[in-house]
Amino acid sequence: MTSSTNTQSIPPLRSQRDLCWKLRDEYFECLDNINNSNSDDKLFVDPVSVQNDENMQKLVKKFNCWKKKEEYEKSCITSWVEYFNKRRQLEIKQREMLNK
Repeated sequence: MTSSTNTQSIPPLRSQRDLCWKLRDEYFECLDNINNSNSDDKLFVDPVSVQNDENMQKLVKKFNCWKKKEEYEKSCITSWVEYFNKRRQLEIKQREMLNK
């Protein structure tokens, strides 16, 4: 869905939205598993850092989340992916602030 300009101008069908949300949740759950396994390190893996940081990318691949990431990004509209990722990053930062 992200590769074609035409599909971005057409709103996704309900089934496409459902698939997008399902794959997003699976990917984010996989990131949560990384975070939970590294709780001693106070490391939080968020989707934005995965995009920008090679070490994070290696960690995501090590935990077999990379395929989930690719499926999520392929199935969702680019603007949705950006929104979901930034929203998740904000949630993680808020959680960190509350835990201090």
